Amino acid sequence: MTLWLGLFLWTLVLELPIYEFAAARRSSPWWHLPLVVLALNLLTHPLFTWWHYEAAPARDAVFVAELWITLAEGLALFALRRELGLGRALLASFAANGVSYGSGLFVGWLLA
Repeated sequence: MTLWLGLFLWTLVLELPIYEFAAARRSSPWWHLPLVVLALNLLTHPLFTWWHYEAAPARDAVFVAELWITLAEGLALFALRRELGLGRALLASFAANGVSYGSGLFVGWLLA
C-alpha cells in the first residue's frame, strides 16, 4: 500500500500542473480541477498498478495500457469538464500521462 500511495501521489504531482495549464482561464472554483484530476487517477491508477506489479507485463504491453489509460482519462475529463472541448481534454490527458509514464521509465532506468 505504501508503494502504491507513493506512486499515486507522484502521478498527481506530475499530472496536475499539466491539467491546470490545459484548463487555464476556464471558470470554475479553484478546487474543482484538482478533484477532477484525483477522480481521473482513481479511475485508472489502482488497477494499472495492481496489474503492473502482479502480472509483470512486457514493456510494450505497458505502453499499450498507458495509451488506453490516456484515452479513458481524456474522455472522462471531457465528460467532467465539457468546456475544455474533446480535443483539448484528450491532448491534456496525452501530455499528463506521457509525462508520468516517461518519468516512470526514467526513474526505472536510474534504479536499474
